[in-house]
Amino acid sequence: METPANPYSTPSANLYGAPAGVSSDIVAPSTIAQLTGTKPWVRFMSVMMWIGVIFMLLAAGAMAVVAAIGKGKLAGNSPFGDVQFIALAAIYVFFAVLYIIPATKLWKYANRIGSLAASHSLADLDKALNEQRGFWKFVGVMMIIMLSLYLIAIIGVVALGTTAALKSGAFPVK
Repeated sequence: METPANPYSTPSANLYGAPAGVSSDIVAPSTIAQLTGTKPWVRFMSVMMWIGVIFMLLAAGAMAVVAAIGKGKLAGNSPFGDVQFIALAAIYVFFAVLYIIPATKLWKYANRIGSLAASHSLADLDKALNEQRGFWKFVGVMMIIMLSLYLIAIIGVVALGTTAALKSGAFPVK
């Protein structure tokens, strides 16, 4: 038999948010509703990225075919010859492989949201948020790399333009 509550005891409160008597391993339905509301959009973005990967690989293949078949015909007027098509094909393959990483992260995130909706467990919430964290970490690192490359390109273009202007005599040096 359980002892009755003592009305004169010190009040106690759960400072961690879960109401007394409720398991803390269950995610709130409102949280699950918010995440399941984003799941179709996450899946859509992942599918769009996969379609982008396929198109980039098809374009790379087409460029490789142009380089192989069009020896001297299509690229005959170019100072680089067929090398430009091969270089562009390699760049497209590189970016296609690069797009696979965020596409996979978003796909896994959508799957984890589905698991969370079925189980309502904190472990599945942690797994879903870990996939989302991985996606945003990758996007953040890529943004830092791209901003750095833009800065280097801007400095290079300004330096190249300045050098060309000085050599052409646009700014006479005394």
